[in-house]
Amino acid sequence: MRADYLELLESMVNIDSCSGNVEGIAQLSSLIGQRLKKLGFSFGPVKAKDGSIHYHARRGLGKKVLLLAHLDTVFPNGTAAARKFRIEGELAFGPGVSDCKSGVATIIGALETLSQGRWPDLEINALFNSDEEVSSPGSRQIIEDLAKDAAAVLVVEPAELENITVARKGIGRFELKVSGKAAHSGSNYTHGCNAILEMAHKIIAIQGLSRIENGITLNVGTVSGGIRPNVVPELAMVEIDLRIVKPDQAEPVINGLKRIAADCKDQGTSGRLTGGITRPPMPLNDANYQLYQSIRDVGLKLGMKLGAVESGGGSDANFTGALGIPTIDGLGPIGGGHHSEAEYMNVPSLGRRINLLASFLRILPDIL
Repeated sequence: MRADYLELLESMVNIDSCSGNVEGIAQLSSLIGQRLKKLGFSFGPVKAKDGSIHYHARRGLGKKVLLLAHLDTVFPNGTAAARKFRIEGELAFGPGVSDCKSGVATIIGALETLSQGRWPDLEINALFNSDEEVSSPGSRQIIEDLAKDAAAVLVVEPAELENITVARKGIGRFELKVSGKAAHSGSNYTHGCNAILEMAHKIIAIQGLSRIENGITLNVGTVSGGIRPNVVPELAMVEIDLRIVKPDQAEPVINGLKRIAADCKDQGTSGRLTGGITRPPMPLNDANYQLYQSIRDVGLKLGMKLGAVESGGGSDANFTGALGIPTIDGLGPIGGGHHSEAEYMNVPSLGRRINLLASFLRILPDIL
């Protein structure tokens, strides 16, 4: 069994599928769609309001469960040819091998395993979206619509060691631009208004909004501005990442960012803030934890000791968790080095996670 799904994973990893690569995403959908249709699933594209294409599979009757994994990666076209799938010892390497193509392979493996016996009394839905790596702007509405009447959502992102993810931080993305006035830095220095200097004051203030003890962090991650050292810069820009653990933390921080944007030390400059919360928090709650406890018990019977972790990263679980739908994440194989040349997947964990997901789906009707 493991060899078959490693072959499927290899085929997927060797196809470029960065967000927006319509052709690559379609190739991946063809690979998995053929297999799902053989199992009796309906399978087809779903077009989002922004024009992006995602793929939905469905079969069965009963309480509804939604499986989520994404087909897109962060790697630009040409990466798959330059860094083809390879295995070294117990690790597999390649672009997207863990995040999240191993999760797609896990879903296919679990459903094919279920087909070898009696299907559980469930309406099984699986959505494979193509824009998760850019915060799911198109697929978010599709995910939320599918999840609204679901009894459980199982997100097959890579696992953090032998764990299940029960909570995730919310994410905000912002851009701050400061406008000043250009001038020659030698002959006309005092006529200029230095946008970079003003931005320096703002960066310090932005970082000061972090409250690490409360799980609130802000990170000014990119800085740009100016054109030459002998020109007083008239423009500066930063990109800001915000992480929060509770929904009510968002508004005070955003208000703080707005105040910083408006409060300029140099009266000849002005600030403009854009952006907002891209993924709401998925807070730890009883519903998620009870779902975790059930899969933990299944794991114990398979010889797996599954811990519960709260992640600082975001995923599509944030959307369904924020709706109050029982959601757990990190059901995919163990991996690491995500979004880098060092990305890897632990090979033995692929078979374990396929068995775990299949076994959990079998008992889900009894616990929902």
